[in-house]
Amino acid sequence: MSNDETWQPPFEDDGITLGPEEALRREIEKSKKLKVERLQMRDALEKLRAENQFLKKENRALKKKADALEKRLPETAIGSGPARGTPKKPGLPLFLGALALAGLALAALLFFLSRP
Repeated sequence: MSNDETWQPPFEDDGITLGPEEALRREIEKSKKLKVERLQMRDALEKLRAENQFLKKENRALKKKADALEKRLPETAIGSGPARGTPKKPGLPLFLGALALAGLALAALLFFLSRP
């Protein structure tokens, strides 16, 4: 047997060679930790699913309530005009008022500049 074919024992991160019992014990501990973590994840997943179902039911109930409220409102209030509490768009009257004010200011300026 040459030097390349000799059996090399497994090393841990700190460079200590482990015996077969110690390596097996560590693997069992890792396996237990992974099982516990998997069970915790499974529990968390079940909780999230239950919360998701609750939120879906609540969402459906709120949609039904909103639909019922919309049916009770008069037809003119649904979909026409801005919602309550929001101001209307100023539009054309404000623009014409600003234009008239600018014209008056220009006329007054020209009047005072034309006087000797």
